[in-house]
Amino acid sequence: MVKYGISWPSDANDLDIELAMVRNKGYINRVGNGHTFHYKESVRLLWPELDFHRWSEIAAKEVTRKDHKITAFMGPGSTGKTHEAAKWGLVEYFADPDNTCVLVSSTDIRGLKLRVWGEICDLWQKAIDRWPNLAGHMLESRIAITTDAIDDGDLSDRQVRDMRKAICGIPCIQDKKYVGLAKYHGIKQKRMRLVGDELALMGGAFLKSIANLNNNTDFQAIVCFNPNDPLDPGGQVAEPVDGWTGHMEPNKTEVWDTRFMNGRCINFVGIDSPNFDDPNQPNRYPYLIGPKKIEELISAFGKESFEYYSQGIGVMKVGQLSHRVVTRDLCRRMGALTMPEWAGVNRTRIYALDSAYGGDRCVGGWAEFGPDPDGKLLLCFHKPRIIHITADDDPENIIARAVKEDCEAADIPPENMFHDSTGRGRLGTALSRIWSPLTNPIEFGGPATDRPVSLDIYVTDPFTRERRLKLCSEQYDRFVTELWWSLAYAIEGGQVRSLPEDVMDELCMRMWKNKKNDRKSVEPKSGTAENPGMKERTGRSPDLADWSVIITEGSRQRGFQISRLGGAKAYTEGLNWLTDKAGGFRNLLKSKMLATR
Repeated sequence: MVKYGISWPSDANDLDIELAMVRNKGYINRVGNGHTFHYKESVRLLWPELDFHRWSEIAAKEVTRKDHKITAFMGPGSTGKTHEAAKWGLVEYFADPDNTCVLVSSTDIRGLKLRVWGEICDLWQKAIDRWPNLAGHMLESRIAITTDAIDDGDLSDRQVRDMRKAICGIPCIQDKKYVGLAKYHGIKQKRMRLVGDELALMGGAFLKSIANLNNNTDFQAIVCFNPNDPLDPGGQVAEPVDGWTGHMEPNKTEVWDTRFMNGRCINFVGIDSPNFDDPNQPNRYPYLIGPKKIEELISAFGKESFEYYSQGIGVMKVGQLSHRVVTRDLCRRMGALTMPEWAGVNRTRIYALDSAYGGDRCVGGWAEFGPDPDGKLLLCFHKPRIIHITADDDPENIIARAVKEDCEAADIPPENMFHDSTGRGRLGTALSRIWSPLTNPIEFGGPATDRPVSLDIYVTDPFTRERRLKLCSEQYDRFVTELWWSLAYAIEGGQVRSLPEDVMDELCMRMWKNKKNDRKSVEPKSGTAENPGMKERTGRSPDLADWSVIITEGSRQRGFQISRLGGAKAYTEGLNWLTDKAGGFRNLLKSKMLATR
């Protein structure tokens, strides 16, 4: 039997041929019609009842790109993201069931079964009903479809082969705790595939799991999510190569290259659904979003609502970044993640502790500041550690001993140790008793200080009319805002180095707004159901970020100054006095002019 110019065994059917071509990326000995063509033919043979509309054509093209490892499917609900990912995972498995492991992840077990795993099970059943000789044995108790039958081999051997030659469903959240894919990191298989659903709701460690699975020779992944935040895992995977800030929000379905693993993102835009293509058939694909749902959203919530934006359009709200204290783009652009270059060895070391006894993490670690070869002060962070609280002793004693051990190892005197004292009265006593009374408590509450914001933000004094540096009490609504923005301005001024990525991620989560008298105000750490804070909004406590702002405050108290920011905004703000004087001069001239009738 000859097809596509290739000789096949006499018992090979059309599906065998197409799957073999998919297994070989569309070509055998340089003969074939390409990966996309044979993938689509495999889908048509497996599920002839399925539609091939404009969005499915785009998906087929992107998931079969040459040397392409990760594809992000981003869009609102009812855009077929999960369906397209499930199809791809099954085709990849059917193409080489003895050498393929497909991991299928979602949030909790209920979400997994209702969404992507349920879609895979439905498509798998339809495929084997049509092609009974296809590989796969359903093991519902283990949320798996295995190549080997359940009674193949002995128990220990069967368990290993099930994992390496199977489609495995993985709930990443168990008992309300994120467990992710860590226990699957060691899996080695010739063809490793990942289908990740609800990526925006996953922890940041999920992205590290993807990087770990990439150690397999042939690895590919599809991740699906509704756009929520440019800084959550979905936003990080889909981030364009030039960053979110340089990306215009599309009103048509778009595809672009991403920073993450040189991947691709398909943004399925709800108001560009295939259901809008033919006015005479406005609901040709009833399972996809269409005019009726868009009209219902507008009627119920209005075009400016969050519901319409997230459920109807489904593009990333890039404008959210303008209300972040810190952004990833700022950190990259200003070298905050790079190593420092020092002018000498005389540097000041600072230790900081963000203490916690309950559900939050207790974070301790140190940093150092000193001049670079140009004389500019740099603040260099070293990776912090989590101090684990056990039942062996009082938490304050455990923390105090850990801090003393860290500081003595890094040759940091107690007067250069700073800790959060908010509601932590007994910690200071423990530090004094176990180590030294010279440590420095920092109370996050209270008003902002009267220190200068930086060395190049000026105002006109309302009483003396003289130009002077702007004070923190004039810039911020309270002290915690000053703490966070001080680090943000140090980053903007190019003074921060070696900032750990997990610390940066937490810094990027906190939002701010302007309050009375144009003072900046960071959102509260905790809030209520009616007025949620950062923890309610993100599901995370900014323990690492709080540690980093304590480091910055301690450094400022020991001589670190936030230098020139170098941005036009800072200088413009400082030239208000010129505008005032020019206005006064014009008024003076006008008062001396002769009046005309």
